[in-house]
Amino acid sequence: MSSPFSPRPRPFAAEPLTSRAFSGLLPSMEKTYQMLWDCTYCGQKKLLGLSHRFCPGCGAPQNAALRYYPSDAEKVAVEDHRYAGADLKCPACNHYNSRLANNCVNCGGPMAGGKEAATREAQSVAQGVAFQGGSPQATQTASYGPGMPPGRAPAPAKSSSLGLVIGIIVAVVVGMGLIGVFCWKRDAAFEVTGQSWERTIDVEVYGPVRKKAWCEDVPAGAKITDRSKEKRSTKKVPDGQDCRTVRKDMGDGTYKEKEECKPKYREEPVYADRCEYEVIEWVRKRQLTARGASTSETPVWPDAGGLRKGSCVGCEREGPRAETYTVHFKDAKGGEARECTFPQEKWATFAPGSRWQGKQAVMTGSIDCDTLRKP
Repeated sequence: MSSPFSPRPRPFAAEPLTSRAFSGLLPSMEKTYQMLWDCTYCGQKKLLGLSHRFCPGCGAPQNAALRYYPSDAEKVAVEDHRYAGADLKCPACNHYNSRLANNCVNCGGPMAGGKEAATREAQSVAQGVAFQGGSPQATQTASYGPGMPPGRAPAPAKSSSLGLVIGIIVAVVVGMGLIGVFCWKRDAAFEVTGQSWERTIDVEVYGPVRKKAWCEDVPAGAKITDRSKEKRSTKKVPDGQDCRTVRKDMGDGTYKEKEECKPKYREEPVYADRCEYEVIEWVRKRQLTARGASTSETPVWPDAGGLRKGSCVGCEREGPRAETYTVHFKDAKGGEARECTFPQEKWATFAPGSRWQGKQAVMTGSIDCDTLRKP
Protein backbone atom coordinates (compact mmCIF):
# COMPACT_ATOMS: atom_id res chain seq x y z
CA MET A 1 0.00 0.00 0.00
CA SER A 2 1.51 3.34 -1.08
CA SER A 3 1.81 6.21 1.37
CA PRO A 4 2.79 9.90 1.14
CA PHE A 5 5.13 9.38 4.03
CA SER A 6 7.29 6.75 5.58
CA PRO A 7 8.60 6.15 9.10
CA ARG A 8 11.39 8.43 10.26
CA PRO A 9 14.69 6.66 10.98
CA ARG A 10 15.07 5.56 14.55
CA PRO A 11 18.08 6.97 16.43
CA PHE A 12 18.30 3.95 18.71
CA ALA A 13 17.65 0.23 18.85
CA ALA A 14 16.66 -1.81 21.85
CA GLU A 15 19.60 -3.88 23.02
CA PRO A 16 18.81 -7.49 23.94
CA LEU A 17 19.47 -8.55 27.49
CA THR A 18 20.88 -12.00 28.10
CA SER A 19 18.82 -14.54 29.96
CA ARG A 20 21.40 -14.52 32.73
CA ALA A 21 21.08 -10.75 33.22
CA PHE A 22 17.30 -10.91 33.08
CA SER A 23 16.87 -13.85 35.44
CA GLY A 24 15.89 -12.89 38.94
CA LEU A 25 14.15 -9.63 37.95
CA LEU A 26 10.76 -11.32 37.53
CA PRO A 27 9.28 -14.61 38.70
CA SER A 28 10.04 -17.55 36.46
CA MET A 29 6.33 -17.92 35.62
CA GLU A 30 6.14 -14.34 34.28
CA LYS A 31 6.35 -13.92 30.50
CA THR A 32 6.42 -10.93 28.18
CA TYR A 33 4.17 -10.48 25.14
CA GLN A 34 3.45 -7.69 22.69
CA MET A 35 0.41 -5.44 22.95
CA LEU A 36 -1.59 -4.81 19.75
CA TRP A 37 -2.76 -1.59 18.11
CA ASP A 38 -4.87 -0.59 15.10
CA CYS A 39 -3.86 2.08 12.59
CA THR A 40 -6.54 4.76 12.50
CA TYR A 41 -5.40 6.01 9.08
CA CYS A 42 -5.27 3.01 6.77
CA GLY A 43 -7.27 0.55 8.88
CA GLN A 44 -4.50 -2.03 9.47
CA LYS A 45 -5.49 -4.21 12.44
CA LYS A 46 -3.60 -5.98 15.18
CA LEU A 47 -0.19 -4.40 14.68
CA LEU A 48 2.48 -5.32 17.24
CA GLY A 49 3.01 -2.78 20.00
CA LEU A 50 6.78 -3.28 20.28
CA SER A 51 7.80 -4.29 16.75
CA HIS A 52 5.53 -1.94 14.80
CA ARG A 53 6.30 1.54 16.04
CA PHE A 54 5.00 2.71 12.66
CA CYS A 55 2.23 1.24 10.53
CA PRO A 56 3.75 -1.06 7.89
CA GLY A 57 0.85 -0.18 5.58
CA CYS A 58 0.92 3.63 5.55
CA GLY A 59 3.78 4.63 7.84
CA ALA A 60 1.64 6.38 10.44
CA PRO A 61 3.28 6.40 13.88
CA GLN A 62 1.86 4.25 16.63
CA ASN A 63 -0.42 5.91 19.22
CA ALA A 64 0.32 4.32 22.59
CA ALA A 65 -3.13 5.27 23.85
CA LEU A 66 -4.69 2.80 21.39
CA ARG A 67 -2.83 -0.35 22.45
CA TYR A 68 -4.88 -3.30 23.64
CA TYR A 69 -4.42 -6.86 24.88
CA PRO A 70 -4.49 -9.67 22.29
CA SER A 71 -6.51 -12.84 22.53
CA ASP A 72 -4.70 -16.03 23.54
CA ALA A 73 -4.47 -17.11 19.90
CA GLU A 74 -2.84 -13.80 18.91
CA LYS A 75 -0.16 -13.62 21.58
CA VAL A 76 3.38 -12.87 20.34
CA ALA A 77 6.10 -13.55 22.90
CA VAL A 78 9.09 -11.26 23.41
CA GLU A 79 12.33 -13.04 24.24
CA ASP A 80 14.88 -11.42 26.57
CA HIS A 81 13.03 -8.10 26.48
CA ARG A 82 14.85 -5.20 28.10
CA TYR A 83 12.28 -3.17 30.00
CA ALA A 84 13.31 0.46 30.48
CA GLY A 85 9.95 1.85 31.58
CA ALA A 86 6.77 3.16 30.00
CA ASP A 87 7.03 5.06 26.70
CA LEU A 88 7.24 8.85 26.73
CA LYS A 89 5.18 11.26 24.61
CA CYS A 90 7.21 13.77 22.61
CA PRO A 91 6.52 17.29 23.92
CA ALA A 92 6.73 18.66 20.36
CA CYS A 93 4.71 16.26 18.17
CA ASN A 94 2.98 13.95 20.68
CA HIS A 95 4.58 10.83 19.17
CA TYR A 96 5.31 8.03 21.64
CA ASN A 97 8.95 6.97 21.97
CA SER A 98 10.82 4.39 23.98
CA ARG A 99 12.09 5.69 27.28
CA LEU A 100 15.62 4.94 25.99
CA ALA A 101 15.29 7.56 23.23
CA ASN A 102 17.00 10.91 23.75
CA ASN A 103 15.31 12.42 20.69
CA CYS A 104 11.93 11.78 19.07
CA VAL A 105 12.02 9.27 16.20
CA ASN A 106 9.25 11.26 14.48
CA CYS A 107 10.35 14.89 14.65
CA GLY A 108 13.83 14.67 16.17
CA GLY A 109 12.99 16.92 19.08
CA PRO A 110 14.44 16.32 22.57
CA MET A 111 12.45 13.98 24.78
CA ALA A 112 13.18 15.82 28.03
CA GLY A 113 9.91 16.59 29.81
CA GLY A 114 7.89 14.01 27.85
CA LYS A 115 4.81 12.59 29.62
CA GLU A 116 4.60 8.87 30.41
CA ALA A 117 2.21 6.83 28.29
CA ALA A 118 -1.02 5.77 29.94
CA THR A 119 -1.46 2.03 30.40
CA ARG A 120 -4.54 -0.16 30.10
CA GLU A 121 -6.07 -1.66 33.21
CA ALA A 122 -4.74 -5.03 34.31
CA GLN A 123 -6.59 -7.96 32.76
CA SER A 124 -7.33 -11.07 34.80
CA VAL A 125 -9.05 -14.33 33.90
CA ALA A 126 -9.49 -17.70 35.57
CA GLN A 127 -7.55 -20.59 34.09
CA GLY A 128 -9.34 -22.48 31.35
CA VAL A 129 -11.16 -19.36 30.05
CA ALA A 130 -9.80 -17.70 26.92
CA PHE A 131 -8.91 -14.00 26.92
CA GLN A 132 -11.19 -11.81 24.89
CA GLY A 133 -8.99 -9.82 22.55
CA GLY A 134 -9.93 -7.02 20.20
CA SER A 135 -9.60 -3.32 19.72
CA PRO A 136 -10.13 -0.96 22.66
CA GLN A 137 -13.63 0.37 23.04
CA ALA A 138 -12.46 3.98 23.01
CA THR A 139 -9.97 5.48 20.55
CA GLN A 140 -8.34 8.89 20.54
CA THR A 141 -7.53 11.47 17.88
CA ALA A 142 -3.89 11.15 16.82
CA SER A 143 -1.75 14.27 16.59
CA TYR A 144 1.51 14.20 14.67
CA GLY A 145 4.20 16.60 13.54
CA PRO A 146 4.73 18.31 10.18
CA GLY A 147 4.50 16.08 7.13
CA MET A 148 2.21 13.52 8.75
CA PRO A 149 -1.22 12.67 7.26
CA PRO A 150 -4.14 14.94 8.24
CA GLY A 151 -6.46 12.03 9.06
CA ARG A 152 -8.40 11.75 12.26
CA ALA A 153 -9.04 8.74 14.46
CA PRO A 154 -12.62 7.85 15.35
CA ALA A 155 -14.16 9.96 18.11
CA PRO A 156 -13.97 8.40 21.57
CA ALA A 157 -17.01 6.38 22.56
CA LYS A 158 -18.93 7.66 25.55
CA SER A 159 -18.23 5.69 28.67
CA SER A 160 -21.10 3.68 30.07
CA SER A 161 -19.92 4.71 33.53
CA LEU A 162 -21.56 8.13 32.99
CA GLY A 163 -24.97 6.47 32.75
CA LEU A 164 -24.24 4.47 35.88
CA VAL A 165 -23.29 7.61 37.82
CA ILE A 166 -26.44 9.41 36.63
CA GLY A 167 -28.56 6.39 37.63
CA ILE A 168 -27.04 6.35 41.12
CA ILE A 169 -27.65 10.10 41.54
CA VAL A 170 -31.28 9.75 40.44
CA ALA A 171 -31.82 6.81 42.81
CA VAL A 172 -30.35 8.78 45.73
CA VAL A 173 -32.49 11.83 44.95
CA VAL A 174 -35.65 9.73 44.65
CA GLY A 175 -34.83 7.86 47.87
CA MET A 176 -34.24 11.10 49.76
CA GLY A 177 -37.51 12.45 48.36
CA LEU A 178 -39.46 9.43 49.59
CA ILE A 179 -37.85 9.66 53.01
CA GLY A 180 -38.75 13.35 53.10
CA VAL A 181 -42.38 12.61 52.24
CA PHE A 182 -42.75 9.98 54.97
CA CYS A 183 -41.04 12.26 57.52
CA TRP A 184 -43.03 15.35 56.50
CA LYS A 185 -44.93 16.85 59.43
CA ARG A 186 -47.42 19.68 59.69
CA ASP A 187 -48.73 21.84 62.52
CA ALA A 188 -52.00 20.54 63.96
CA ALA A 189 -54.41 21.09 66.85
CA PHE A 190 -55.65 18.28 69.11
CA GLU A 191 -58.26 17.78 71.82
CA VAL A 192 -57.92 15.33 74.71
CA THR A 193 -60.78 12.80 74.63
CA GLY A 194 -59.67 10.70 77.58
CA GLN A 195 -56.90 9.00 79.53
CA SER A 196 -56.15 5.44 80.53
CA TRP A 197 -53.56 3.57 82.53
CA GLU A 198 -52.41 0.01 82.96
CA ARG A 199 -50.16 -1.69 85.49
CA THR A 200 -48.97 -5.31 85.26
CA ILE A 201 -47.06 -7.77 87.42
CA ASP A 202 -45.58 -10.96 85.99
CA VAL A 203 -46.10 -14.09 88.09
CA GLU A 204 -43.26 -16.60 88.02
CA VAL A 205 -43.49 -20.23 89.09
CA TYR A 206 -40.66 -22.47 90.32
CA GLY A 207 -40.73 -25.78 88.47
CA PRO A 208 -39.34 -28.05 85.76
CA VAL A 209 -38.42 -26.43 82.44
CA ARG A 210 -37.38 -28.29 79.29
CA LYS A 211 -34.47 -26.83 77.35
CA LYS A 212 -32.01 -27.76 74.63
CA ALA A 213 -28.29 -27.05 74.43
CA TRP A 214 -24.98 -28.52 73.34
CA CYS A 215 -24.27 -31.28 75.81
CA GLU A 216 -21.07 -29.66 77.02
CA ASP A 217 -23.08 -26.57 78.01
CA VAL A 218 -25.77 -28.38 80.04
CA PRO A 219 -25.74 -26.96 83.59
CA ALA A 220 -24.74 -29.19 86.51
CA GLY A 221 -27.66 -30.96 88.16
CA ALA A 222 -29.86 -30.88 85.05
CA LYS A 223 -31.61 -34.08 83.98
CA ILE A 224 -30.72 -35.07 80.39
CA THR A 225 -33.76 -36.55 78.63
CA ASP A 226 -32.44 -36.98 75.06
CA ARG A 227 -29.17 -36.81 73.09
CA SER A 228 -28.51 -36.58 69.34
CA LYS A 229 -25.86 -35.57 66.80
CA GLU A 230 -26.42 -32.20 65.11
CA LYS A 231 -24.44 -29.90 62.86
CA ARG A 232 -22.81 -27.31 65.08
CA SER A 233 -20.53 -25.42 62.68
CA THR A 234 -18.42 -25.78 59.58
CA LYS A 235 -14.71 -25.90 58.95
CA LYS A 236 -12.61 -24.97 55.95
CA VAL A 237 -10.73 -27.85 54.33
CA PRO A 238 -8.00 -27.30 51.66
CA ASP A 239 -9.37 -28.13 48.21
CA GLY A 240 -6.64 -27.35 45.70
CA GLN A 241 -5.85 -23.91 44.27
CA ASP A 242 -7.71 -21.17 42.48
CA CYS A 243 -5.44 -19.87 39.71
CA ARG A 244 -5.78 -16.86 37.44
CA THR A 245 -3.66 -15.48 34.65
CA VAL A 246 -2.96 -11.77 35.11
CA ARG A 247 -1.83 -9.39 32.36
CA LYS A 248 -0.18 -6.06 33.15
CA ASP A 249 0.42 -3.38 30.52
CA MET A 250 4.03 -2.21 30.88
CA GLY A 251 3.48 0.95 28.84
CA ASP A 252 6.26 0.24 26.31
CA GLY A 253 4.27 -1.83 23.83
CA THR A 254 4.52 -5.02 25.89
CA TYR A 255 2.67 -6.64 28.74
CA LYS A 256 3.64 -9.14 31.41
CA GLU A 257 1.59 -12.27 31.94
CA LYS A 258 1.89 -14.47 35.00
CA GLU A 259 -0.09 -17.03 36.91
CA GLU A 260 -1.36 -16.12 40.36
CA CYS A 261 -2.68 -18.88 42.60
CA LYS A 262 -4.24 -18.88 46.03
CA PRO A 263 -5.44 -21.77 48.19
CA LYS A 264 -9.02 -22.90 47.67
CA TYR A 265 -11.15 -24.33 50.47
CA ARG A 266 -14.43 -26.14 50.84
CA GLU A 267 -16.80 -26.10 53.80
CA GLU A 268 -17.31 -29.31 55.76
CA PRO A 269 -19.86 -29.73 58.58
CA VAL A 270 -18.75 -30.23 62.18
CA TYR A 271 -21.10 -32.34 64.32
CA ALA A 272 -21.51 -32.38 68.10
CA ASP A 273 -23.83 -33.86 70.75
CA ARG A 274 -27.05 -31.93 71.31
CA CYS A 275 -28.95 -32.58 74.55
CA GLU A 276 -32.49 -32.02 75.69
CA TYR A 277 -32.62 -31.59 79.44
CA GLU A 278 -34.87 -30.64 82.31
CA VAL A 279 -33.95 -28.11 84.98
CA ILE A 280 -35.83 -26.60 87.94
CA GLU A 281 -35.94 -22.79 87.77
CA TRP A 282 -38.18 -19.73 87.92
CA VAL A 283 -40.18 -19.09 84.75
CA ARG A 284 -42.95 -16.61 83.81
CA LYS A 285 -46.35 -18.30 84.04
CA ARG A 286 -49.00 -15.55 83.93
CA GLN A 287 -49.60 -11.82 84.37
CA LEU A 288 -51.72 -9.80 86.81
CA THR A 289 -53.24 -6.60 85.36
CA ALA A 290 -54.92 -3.48 86.78
CA ARG A 291 -56.49 -0.83 84.48
CA GLY A 292 -58.18 2.53 84.76
CA ALA A 293 -59.87 4.95 82.31
CA SER A 294 -59.31 8.39 83.89
CA THR A 295 -57.10 10.44 86.13
CA SER A 296 -59.84 10.41 88.76
CA GLU A 297 -58.88 6.80 89.48
CA THR A 298 -55.60 6.62 91.33
CA PRO A 299 -53.42 4.05 89.53
CA VAL A 300 -52.81 0.98 91.70
CA TRP A 301 -50.90 -2.26 91.29
CA PRO A 302 -52.87 -5.48 90.84
CA ASP A 303 -53.40 -7.65 93.92
CA ALA A 304 -50.68 -10.29 94.20
CA GLY A 305 -51.69 -11.49 97.66
CA GLY A 306 -52.96 -14.88 96.47
CA LEU A 307 -49.57 -16.15 95.34
CA ARG A 308 -48.21 -19.40 96.81
CA LYS A 309 -44.88 -18.03 97.96
CA GLY A 310 -41.82 -20.08 98.89
CA SER A 311 -38.99 -22.06 97.27
CA CYS A 312 -40.81 -25.34 96.62
CA VAL A 313 -41.63 -26.83 93.23
CA GLY A 314 -44.87 -25.12 92.21
CA CYS A 315 -44.30 -22.06 94.41
CA GLU A 316 -44.90 -18.57 92.94
CA ARG A 317 -43.31 -15.14 93.20
CA GLU A 318 -43.70 -11.66 91.74
CA GLY A 319 -41.71 -10.96 88.58
CA PRO A 320 -41.05 -7.71 86.69
CA ARG A 321 -43.56 -4.85 86.90
CA ALA A 322 -44.62 -2.51 84.07
CA GLU A 323 -46.87 0.56 83.83
CA THR A 324 -48.28 2.52 80.87
CA TYR A 325 -50.08 5.89 80.92
CA THR A 326 -51.92 6.84 77.72
CA VAL A 327 -53.60 10.07 76.59
CA HIS A 328 -56.24 9.80 73.84
CA PHE A 329 -56.64 12.63 71.31
CA LYS A 330 -58.67 13.64 68.31
CA ASP A 331 -57.49 16.31 65.91
CA ALA A 332 -59.46 19.52 65.48
CA LYS A 333 -60.67 18.41 62.03
CA GLY A 334 -62.40 15.35 63.45
CA GLY A 335 -59.89 12.84 62.15
CA GLU A 336 -59.01 9.43 63.56
CA ALA A 337 -58.26 9.01 67.26
CA ARG A 338 -54.58 9.22 68.21
CA GLU A 339 -52.62 8.23 71.31
CA CYS A 340 -49.53 9.28 73.20
CA THR A 341 -47.90 7.66 76.22
CA PHE A 342 -46.21 9.70 78.94
CA PRO A 343 -44.70 9.30 82.41
CA GLN A 344 -47.39 9.38 85.10
CA GLU A 345 -46.62 12.92 86.26
CA LYS A 346 -46.98 14.43 82.76
CA TRP A 347 -49.95 12.16 81.90
CA ALA A 348 -51.92 13.70 84.76
CA THR A 349 -51.65 17.21 83.24
CA PHE A 350 -53.75 16.34 80.17
CA ALA A 351 -57.27 17.16 81.36
CA PRO A 352 -60.18 15.80 79.28
CA GLY A 353 -61.40 18.42 76.75
CA SER A 354 -58.15 20.42 76.90
CA ARG A 355 -56.63 21.58 73.60
CA TRP A 356 -53.04 21.16 72.49
CA GLN A 357 -50.89 22.02 69.50
CA GLY A 358 -48.11 19.95 67.98
CA LYS A 359 -46.71 18.25 64.91
CA GLN A 360 -48.54 15.52 62.98
CA ALA A 361 -47.10 13.20 60.30
CA VAL A 362 -48.72 13.99 56.95
CA MET A 363 -48.58 10.42 55.64
CA THR A 364 -49.54 8.42 58.75
CA GLY A 365 -51.39 10.98 60.87
CA SER A 366 -49.44 10.01 64.00
CA ILE A 367 -48.70 12.67 66.61
CA ASP A 368 -45.17 13.75 67.46
CA CYS A 369 -45.90 13.52 71.18
CA ASP A 370 -42.78 15.42 72.23
CA THR A 371 -43.98 18.56 70.40
CA LEU A 372 -47.33 18.90 72.22
CA ARG A 373 -47.81 22.26 73.95
CA LYS A 374 -50.61 24.47 75.20
CA PRO A 375 -51.91 26.94 72.55
